[in-house]
Amino acid sequence: MRRALVVLSAFAFLGCLPAVRASGHVAADGRVFAQDPKYPGQDRGDGVSLVAEPQLEMKSDDGEHTATLRPFYRLDPNDEKRSHADLREASYRLSTGHFQAGVGAGIFTWGALESYKPTDVLNQTDFVEATDGSAKLGQPYASVGWVGDSAAVRLYYLPYFRDRTFQGIRGRPRFSVPIDTDDPIFANRNRRWQPSGAARFTVNAGELDLGVGLFTGLSREPRFVAELTTGQISPRYDLMHQGSVDAQWTLGSFVLKAEGFVRLWGDSLRAFGGGGGGADYTFFKALGDTDVSFAGEFLFDTRPNDAAPTFFEHDAFAGARVAFNDTSSTEMLAGAIVDVLDGSTFGRAGVSRRFGDHFRVSLDVNVFLGPHGKLESAFLKDDYAHARIAYFF
Repeated sequence: MRRALVVLSAFAFLGCLPAVRASGHVAADGRVFAQDPKYPGQDRGDGVSLVAEPQLEMKSDDGEHTATLRPFYRLDPNDEKRSHADLREASYRLSTGHFQAGVGAGIFTWGALESYKPTDVLNQTDFVEATDGSAKLGQPYASVGWVGDSAAVRLYYLPYFRDRTFQGIRGRPRFSVPIDTDDPIFANRNRRWQPSGAARFTVNAGELDLGVGLFTGLSREPRFVAELTTGQISPRYDLMHQGSVDAQWTLGSFVLKAEGFVRLWGDSLRAFGGGGGGADYTFFKALGDTDVSFAGEFLFDTRPNDAAPTFFEHDAFAGARVAFNDTSSTEMLAGAIVDVLDGSTFGRAGVSRRFGDHFRVSLDVNVFLGPHGKLESAFLKDDYAHARIAYFF
């Protein structure tokens, strides 16, 4: 309430009456697991959780001032750690001429690939929402930027660090040992108040979109440290510095994508790199009004074994999407990420459809395959079906 009053007072001080737009959604998510839990203490995991993500946006008549509030909350009956709240966005943005500025909390996306964006480092991963890294926590920030017709540069100051979320002992899917999120380890004395900084330059040259990024601060990817006295596994967040490039080249129905990074991490500033490349092709109007898209990508990462672990070291992705372009916006998709060395596989297939003006229903199946002994093998008995019914405002 105090934040909302501050925003409204700012608009009044600026002498403009904001146009208010409410949107967002509420949803019920149901999951059914194919097998019994793998680890002691885990709940069966079947059940329904509730999600709310409303959004309130206020914009001045001249379009220069915008304030956005987008809270998030999930209530889960099985895992107390999956029940969590977040401010995905709570920001004020000024845009006048070529100058832009913003302050508050928000989500920023870098990268071009479909399956996973290895250069995307500003926001922390909301791991209890999506183990593939696609869900992010809101990041406190202040930014300034210059935006031209075909190029833009933005600078970010990130004053506060967000811890990664992890499942509790009852949660599924989770690692073999629950992560102790109550006692994280930081490689700096400022802990969560260690400031980070970033810069982003983007250019659009016809069919080519190019982005160059710089980041310095606490790594959003934790290492895992065993506490000898308690047996707990704690996340450790190290300092790191990264430079990255991402590009997308659109040639009609054919799209080429690539991104890569070089990273220095830890006190000794050890270097490694990673990235990936791929292509999309869409057959427009392949069957009547139906569009059929295919995507293929490859991901690589050269980090040493004692660095923060990643699922995507030498992986290939293949996927397909069918968009029926009907009045109900019906879509079908399927895809899998496969480790090309040992065959570890994350697969997903699903369908979604809108009903009326406000409801959308989706159903997907998630499968985990592969050998034992890897980080990903913790999920081998966690194949599940997921259904969602959402109401959009």
